[in-house]
Amino acid sequence: MPDISYADLALHLSGMAHLATASAEGVPHISKVWPVADGDVLWIFTRHSSGKVRRLAQNPSVAIMFEANSESYLYGTATLVNDQAEKQRLWARTDLPFNPAMFFGAADHPDHVLVKVTPLRAIVTTHDANGFVQRTWTAQ
Repeated sequence: MPDISYADLALHLSGMAHLATASAEGVPHISKVWPVADGDVLWIFTRHSSGKVRRLAQNPSVAIMFEANSESYLYGTATLVNDQAEKQRLWARTDLPFNPAMFFGAADHPDHVLVKVTPLRAIVTTHDANGFVQRTWTAQ
C-alpha cells in the first residue's frame, strides 16, 4: 500500500464523523462528532457530563471514521483539555464548520471540555478510474 503524508491525510479529515470510544472494561460506544483539524491534532468540542468524556477518562484510545469524500479511519489517543486559553483560541476561529456557542454556550461554560486527539495511524480509501486505492499513514 502506498503511504500518504499527513498533509494529504488531513485533506480527508473533515466533516461529520463517528467517534468510537470504549469503557475501561472494553464496552464500545459510537458518537457522532464534528472534529476540527488544527495542525497535527484534531479537536472535538463536548461536555464534561457526556458519556464520551467518562469513557475517555477511563480509556483514551479512540477511532474516528469520517464521512467525507473518502472512507477515512483515524486511530489515536485522546486527552481531555480544560484550558481556558485553548478554548478561547478555538472559539475565536472563523473557519469552524459550526458555531460552538450555539451548541455549548460561552467558551468558559463550566460543562464544556475539549477532546484533543493525537493521531497515531490512519487509513484512507479513495477510488479513481483504476478502482479503489488504500493509503496509510503512521506517526513517526
